[in-house]
Amino acid sequence: MTTAARIEAPALLGASRLRMNFPMTVRRGTKAGLVIQMGSNVDLGILTGTSIRTYLNGSSTAVDNFAASTLLDLTATGSNKAVLEFIVADDINQIEVRTAGLLNASVSIDIFAAYGTVTPLPVELTAFLGKATSSGVVLTWNTASERNNDRFVVERADDQSDAFRAIGQVKGAGNSIQPQQYQFVDANPLALGYYRLRQVDADGKEEFSPIVAVKSALKAAELAAYPSPAVETLTVTGAAGASFGVFNQFGQKLLEAKMTLEQRQQLDVRSLPNGVYFLKDLSTGQSTRFVKTASVR
Repeated sequence: MTTAARIEAPALLGASRLRMNFPMTVRRGTKAGLVIQMGSNVDLGILTGTSIRTYLNGSSTAVDNFAASTLLDLTATGSNKAVLEFIVADDINQIEVRTAGLLNASVSIDIFAAYGTVTPLPVELTAFLGKATSSGVVLTWNTASERNNDRFVVERADDQSDAFRAIGQVKGAGNSIQPQQYQFVDANPLALGYYRLRQVDADGKEEFSPIVAVKSALKAAELAAYPSPAVETLTVTGAAGASFGVFNQFGQKLLEAKMTLEQRQQLDVRSLPNGVYFLKDLSTGQSTRFVKTASVR
């Protein structure tokens, strides 16, 4: 094998690192590793200051972090090359060598190969973007290839950690080795919406895309409540997915609900005492007033 890369750490203080990308995802539970050489023989003292770390999609948080000396297998390739092999704890697509210099001696490591067990994904997603327009939020995504792909389900949440809900779907290409382009328009977007794709295979297996956040360019729907006076049911209209609360004249919140995607919600107000109340959008602060009464003459 020929040297593919070299990493050098300075003498005394300092450290160097080299991160390499795999062309596909290395799945959890499979083997990955490196073939390296330091001079004519592997020096365990040098390896003490060297670590092997793995990452997914350029994250700053390592999936795995091993001391190189704990992975050493001199018998795999001979005395002058070493295999550093490990079991992957979670999906990765990057592997990094990080090494610190020794006292009065710099460290040079030749890397011959980085390897892992890669499994082609059913759908190779190359882009997923969202853009606010006058007609709604336009979502576009591209694939480089597809295998057994039945459909993409478009999901939305009003908070990145909140439960995502399906708002539509787009038919997949099935099997394709050609680039494909897709588009979906959310005509009733939230003021700030979080979107993701749930890709579904023909056999029901699912994969999720990264999340994109989009601020809507549409004017938020006006908050309204009727009838007033209300006896049993209050109809509330406003921005889809918005959370709103009912407050009394002392500012106490008595009821809370979330607007449906149809921008309309029925609220049972029979438990409220007769009086004047305020309906408030909890995210924008927009409010409106209504009256609750026992009966309407």
